[in-house]
Amino acid sequence: MDDDKLTETIQKLLIVMQRLDEKIAPMLEVDGELFNKRWGFLSRAGLWDKSHLMRQIEKYADIYTSRVSNFLHYTPFMYFRSQEQTLAHDSYSHYQLQLNGSAVDCSGQN
Repeated sequence: MDDDKLTETIQKLLIVMQRLDEKIAPMLEVDGELFNKRWGFLSRAGLWDKSHLMRQIEKYADIYTSRVSNFLHYTPFMYFRSQEQTLAHDSYSHYQLQLNGSAVDCSGQN
């Protein structure tokens, strides 16, 4: 493939990527608001990984309670953390998609 043809192909792909990004971005915004109103996408970095920001918050955040006696049944070494949250694409890798009324198994297994 010569340079001109390669450049043209790359430009076409960049246009396609830009259009896809414009289409996907609003959906990601809505999804981000569903699982965390304040932090949105900043709370996840991958399928089962937290972002650096969330690791810092988890490490240094305080727990607020109405009274200290709420902690009587816990040891001083208790590690409190929030429930696991999923993103839109998390479920696609573990469950079935509904496409045109028929289920498709994304795991590749029948």
